[in-house]
Amino acid sequence: MHLRVLRCFVEVVRAGGFSAAAQAVCATQSTVSKAVRGLEEDCGATLLQRTPAGVALTAAGEVAYRRALAMLAEKEAMDAEMDDLRNVRRGTLRFGVPPVGSTLLFARQFAEYHRRYPGVRIELREKGCYALEECVLRGELEMALVLLPVSDQFEVSPLCDEPLMALLPQGHPMRGRAALSLRDLDGNAFIQFEQGFALNARIRDRCLKQGVRLDETLCSGQIPFIISLVAAGLGVALVPRLMLTEPLPDGVHRALLDDDELRWRAVLAWRKGHSLSPAAAAWLELMHEMPPRISCGSYGGPAQKAAPDRPGTPDREGMTCGGTAEMTGGGTTNRKAPSAGTGQGCAAGGTRGRKH
Repeated sequence: MHLRVLRCFVEVVRAGGFSAAAQAVCATQSTVSKAVRGLEEDCGATLLQRTPAGVALTAAGEVAYRRALAMLAEKEAMDAEMDDLRNVRRGTLRFGVPPVGSTLLFARQFAEYHRRYPGVRIELREKGCYALEECVLRGELEMALVLLPVSDQFEVSPLCDEPLMALLPQGHPMRGRAALSLRDLDGNAFIQFEQGFALNARIRDRCLKQGVRLDETLCSGQIPFIISLVAAGLGVALVPRLMLTEPLPDGVHRALLDDDELRWRAVLAWRKGHSLSPAAAAWLELMHEMPPRISCGSYGGPAQKAAPDRPGTPDREGMTCGGTAEMTGGGTTNRKAPSAGTGQGCAAGGTRGRKH
């Protein structure tokens, strides 16, 4: 039983005859008559009484007419909802963010997204990057912020490429250095992020490759607490630069970790082969329009627009700059560059692509 058949039947009843109904559904009278006969055969009952004055519903026809109206109304309602989804007038954005850094990366963008699409409900989940990856693969989240590298089960769009900063306590032998390497920290007491943070594994892997030993003393997921521990002399810490937004306590020195292989490379990731919902596609587009603006404030001076030596590559401290790229699986695809605004450092789709 097709909806077009039901439409023909309903129009015959409304118009009181087959000729007028044929005009309403843009079909021939014989096509409409055949559709009604087919519906009667499917129902196993006569639905219409043909009279010289027109048509009249039988008892079975009354039931069929009432049900047909309901089914056609449901189809119209479904079409309206689908149109709302396509035009992002309703829907749900299921997005995952790590516990740190989200304020700087997404606060303005979420406000603008809600302004543009007030009918879309935003569901946020805060977890470590590893847990967020699992949520995306299970379908609990449609998209999340994660750190490179990721497996080939994901498609990603670059968001932010930031260096790590070494925080050193008072009296540390490397104080006064503007930049240092992991080897300069060999044997130091080390304050790391709590378990579940992908950055921990990145740091451990890099230390193993370079033969560097860091003595892990304490774990925390709170940047202010980590900084306080450094100030108290418990050890050194490695923190993404964008997370240093407040003045450092007296006695804490910051130095750039000069290591291009160990950076905070964040991407927006979704399941490979998954067609993004209109709500998620609109969020991705907005992130390209409104790349995060990172101001180093008292830590790194006033925010500036990135000015690289070569277009499309990070500068000395890894500020994203130049053109954009969307990464899918193990490669990148060029995209139109979004406006960089007045900020520094991050751009959705605006960083150097790396294979996973």
